[in-house]
Amino acid sequence: MSSANHDPGSLFSAADRVGPDPVFRSDLYIGTGDDYERFRPPYPQPLIRELVERASLSGGGRLLDLACGTGQIAFALSGHFDEVWAVDQEPDMIRVGASKARTLAVGHICWLLSRAEDLIAPSRAFQLVTLGNAFHRLPRGLIAGKAFAWLVPGGFIALLWGGSPTEEATPWQRALAETVELWVERLGAGDRVPTGWHQARTSRPDLEVLKQAGFEPVGRFSAAVERDWTLESLAGFVYSSSALPRAVIGDRVTEFEADLRTRLRQAADDGPYRQSTEFACDLAQRPPEEP
Repeated sequence: MSSANHDPGSLFSAADRVGPDPVFRSDLYIGTGDDYERFRPPYPQPLIRELVERASLSGGGRLLDLACGTGQIAFALSGHFDEVWAVDQEPDMIRVGASKARTLAVGHICWLLSRAEDLIAPSRAFQLVTLGNAFHRLPRGLIAGKAFAWLVPGGFIALLWGGSPTEEATPWQRALAETVELWVERLGAGDRVPTGWHQARTSRPDLEVLKQAGFEPVGRFSAAVERDWTLESLAGFVYSSSALPRAVIGDRVTEFEADLRTRLRQAADDGPYRQSTEFACDLAQRPPEEP
């Protein structure tokens, strides 16, 4: 679909036919910044290198990293841009990311506190828009349309995924997932994530949303990763999540970690808890303008 044929009205009518995306709470990651930075696995360098190659990044221009967290993508790609906008609605994430940038003397990342859908940015100003493990939590059609306008003709949008230790089905991963589920129920936190969000993406996949906004899919690529987790890093990952951050667990952290330790040992002794997984990137392009 070329930009000349893109009809914004068709996007909203198509979305209405399958129902709107679920609305996620805005307080899911309050206070998680330090745990997020410490315990979230980084995007693997082979994936980053392939993104750089496929998006033809030349070392100039601007990157817009939406729902940036503490800046895993922003930092990984910062050397390929003159300027980086890192945007997140959570003050704690921006605080940690900006502090890291000062420590590393990375001065060309602009840290912006904003919801992605409220961001005011110039049109045709960015060569790349990225979202890491976040597109499903945003109003996808709205964000896709805004990203299309923010990108230069020929620019790219990249949806990056991966890193969760609960994705596979080894005994220790099942024990981890079951422990989290038990504690979510025990703490009455089951309403933090909206029901049906998986179904929304099944009914209208991400790439379909991007195509309806005018993007042309480039494809998906991935990188295999092996990682050894410890009890500490697994608990830290849980604290960095929307399901059971420290704000939800409260003063029962010691009890939670003891329960997690017991269940993990029953599944796989004392570890290390090895994970073989993949990180992936879905890439799409705003078509170049016709001459």
